[in-house]
Amino acid sequence: MKNYKKIEQINKLLEAKEKRFIYQQELIKKYKNTLISFMLNIPGEVKSSSKTREFQKYYVNEIKTILKQNNIEILYEDFRYKDTGDEYFAIVNGDAVVVKNLMINLEESKKECRLLDIDIFDKSINQISRQKLGFDSRKCLVCDEEAKFCMRKGTHTIEEIIEQANNLLEVNYEKKN
Repeated sequence: MKNYKKIEQINKLLEAKEKRFIYQQELIKKYKNTLISFMLNIPGEVKSSSKTREFQKYYVNEIKTILKQNNIEILYEDFRYKDTGDEYFAIVNGDAVVVKNLMINLEESKKECRLLDIDIFDKSINQISRQKLGFDSRKCLVCDEEAKFCMRKGTHTIEEIIEQANNLLEVNYEKKN
């Protein structure tokens, strides 16, 4: 029964990813501009809660502030509440490489920003990667190794990763109150 539930959850996540990709393509084709696609890296079964939503909305406001400071206009935005993880989309009139560099700076600004998953696509629907711009891969939530390395090696238990993610969510919450 446990395996069935796990398979069902994986299928939901894959379906959500596919729908998100289709929506991203539609937005770029319609607006012919740079797309910001922002979710949180939340381990475990519960991807959306009042705590994650508050955290994500805080960082949506941070993104908007950064864009405004750099004279990048938001042409369209959409926030979608999903069990598989809330999604924020923004079409902006800035160069995709510039926007990606700004978002990488945000992702690396604080420890809790390891939870941020900000993807940038150019007007040709090409995703701008950290590696293309000469940045290191994302770090693990628990340690300072590359996240991909820890995932492949099974360095941490899911319970450790979930606990660390919850701790990072609390850090931000405490700062705001």
